[in-house]
Amino acid sequence: MQPPKPRMPTTREIAAACGCNQSTVSHALRGNPRIPDSTRKRILAVAEGLGWKPNPFASVYMAHLRSTRSPSHQAGIGFLIANAKSGRIADQPIHLQRHYHGACARAEELGYSLEAIWLHEPHLTARRLTSVLRNRNIVALVVAGIVHPSEILHELDWSQFAAVSIGFSLPEPALHRVAVHTLHGFDQVLRKVMNLGYRRLAAVVSLFYDERVNHGLLYPTYYAQHRWAAEGSIRTYLFPMPEEKEIPGIQDWLRQHMPDVVVGENIVWQAIQEMGWRVPQDVAFVNVDAAPEFPDIGGFNQRHELHGSVAVDMVVGQLLRNQRGIPEVPRSTLIEGTWVDGLSIPPKADIPGIKKSAKFPLNTAPLRSAQRPAK
Repeated sequence: MQPPKPRMPTTREIAAACGCNQSTVSHALRGNPRIPDSTRKRILAVAEGLGWKPNPFASVYMAHLRSTRSPSHQAGIGFLIANAKSGRIADQPIHLQRHYHGACARAEELGYSLEAIWLHEPHLTARRLTSVLRNRNIVALVVAGIVHPSEILHELDWSQFAAVSIGFSLPEPALHRVAVHTLHGFDQVLRKVMNLGYRRLAAVVSLFYDERVNHGLLYPTYYAQHRWAAEGSIRTYLFPMPEEKEIPGIQDWLRQHMPDVVVGENIVWQAIQEMGWRVPQDVAFVNVDAAPEFPDIGGFNQRHELHGSVAVDMVVGQLLRNQRGIPEVPRSTLIEGTWVDGLSIPPKADIPGIKKSAKFPLNTAPLRSAQRPAK
């Protein structure tokens, strides 16, 4: 006969042992952000010493209530922007705007507000930011991609917040992160390009971008160079930064090697346009970060709205588990991107002058300048 399980202490008993109100204990055990972090930790330590354990069924029930009732903003999530030029969402790169909109929509669904926080605001310090966040009842932070580094990210008191970073641009502090699964995605991109009939492939990217995606484009490219050596050629051209001063070097390299398809960034698209090469008649183009704003340009859709949404799910999950601060073992959640067709990358056999076909309604005129991705 098994001995009876020890009885769980009541909130009244925990309150008596802590010397505080029963309501304070109840809020602390539920992870209410209004309870100071030091008080919450002290109550949890006492409760666990008395044998208290979280009730998984209660957690499931509360999650059900949150998903069915109309959201009311009890606390906020900060969306940290590290861009020295501007803190306005409309001024951020397209992918960061999509991160924000995805995070905003998900936060609204879960009953949290989302507030953009500009880390390069004049005279802002880590100490002042911590005070501002506490006064605004912001209990969690989403660190967007770093455009310009900020010392605040290294000096902030992370122990007071649940936090997650988006992408690979923030190596320290080592937070939980959500990012695109670049190794999987770009391997699929190269396979797709080969299946479309192209055999002279070129990957033209900046070292800056390569680091931002954790080498997720170059690793599968180097592997494919050996795997498909008998079927075609894959060449790479690397340049330091995606800046206009790199355009002449990009153009010289393209003229020398004459690829039939280029996998590249927006600055590479600009270089091709300024050369006067027709897309896709002279060269097909695959954008490494295809955006819905430019549907004529095919490539790799990294699903940035989903990154923002998942980031909010991750910080809310930390709050529900009473987890704050820099994790001992950071976890990464990888989002699989998708291939998107576009007039810039049709099946090679369908390009006029090679083989006409009614299967792909290709516009033979060069892509309009209005379709150029934002720099």
